[in-house]
Amino acid sequence: MVQTQAAMEAYNAYWANSPLPAADVLWMVVILIIALLALWQARTFVSQF
Repeated sequence: MVQTQAAMEAYNAYWANSPLPAADVLWMVVILIIALLALWQARTFVSQF
């Protein structure tokens, strides 16, 4: 799907004005951290049996 120039500018402005530092990358880091925590929890849960 091709985005228009206005859509790309709005997207960039959204991340540029975010209160979080490097918000365009931070959300991916947060997802990875949550995934790692879920894997750790699954491993500890399975090891109880």
